[in-house]
Amino acid sequence: MISYTDTSKIIIFCPPRKVTGGPEALHQLSNKLYELNYNNVFMHYIPKRANAKPENYSIYKTGEIDTVEDSPENILIIPESMTFLVKKYPLSQKIIWWLSVDFYKILMDYRIRKQSFFTKLFYKQEDKEYHFEPLPNVFQWAQSFRSSIYIKNHGIHENQIDFVCDYINPIFLDNTQPIQKDISNKTILYNPKKGKKEISELIKSSPELTWIPIQNMNALQIKDLMSKSLLYVDFGENPGRDKMLRESVSQDCCIISGKNGSSAYYEDLTIPEEYKFDFSEKRIPEIITKIKEVLDNYPEHIPQFKIYKNMVLNEEQAFEKKLQEIFR
Repeated sequence: MISYTDTSKIIIFCPPRKVTGGPEALHQLSNKLYELNYNNVFMHYIPKRANAKPENYSIYKTGEIDTVEDSPENILIIPESMTFLVKKYPLSQKIIWWLSVDFYKILMDYRIRKQSFFTKLFYKQEDKEYHFEPLPNVFQWAQSFRSSIYIKNHGIHENQIDFVCDYINPIFLDNTQPIQKDISNKTILYNPKKGKKEISELIKSSPELTWIPIQNMNALQIKDLMSKSLLYVDFGENPGRDKMLRESVSQDCCIISGKNGSSAYYEDLTIPEEYKFDFSEKRIPEIITKIKEVLDNYPEHIPQFKIYKNMVLNEEQAFEKKLQEIFR
């Protein structure tokens, strides 16, 4: 169990200047801890950079600390992409937050591979990495059901894992005006950074459809676009619970997705199976047929996404409750 006192520092490790789901979750964590009156909360950016906090995250309250003291009182939040830090601070309490699964091994292997010949004379990078050893004061947070399975498969008992999921940008939760859809607006939204091969094949096979990439937009612009659209399509890898999938359902978009990463699990992408596809070239006509069916009959399909939408809308409250349980 985490031991939190009034003199504890909560230090959140984060890469600088990154505007992706993981870094946003880390900034959200800082903000929420401040809101819950935990005051000694700091971001520590690795590598150190000027203006490390992206402008997009100015809505989140953060402090910053340059040096990290290894102390039993301190609590270090380490994303799975930075697990080399676990053994660097043996005295501190450490929480590994599994915001994804894939980057853990990819980045660990990269760090081992890039070690210089000279430094190998003094130590092996592999020995400095975290390999799920039963170390004292190491705790696990799973952001997704998928990551909880991964952790358990590496020997961590279920009672040692806390489910801590971030939430979508508060802009998407501020629906003071009811969402009004124009059902004649039969455009399809997608993230051009994800599932590039699959999406390009779908676009090529459906010249009669209009596909709109979500790019070069801030959160308010994305919300506005989603609130006017009927469908979001995603065939990305989705290493954790994907932000854009959650944002789209918050604005009453139907979803058609692949079964990669966390999207394969109902617990992470809580939509009926009929809207999920194992992508292959021979299934492209079937996927396009489903897309057209949703666009032509949106009022019949959108009720199928109510359970997922309600889950997404309650994530911030669940996040708060979980943090209060952990840091009591």
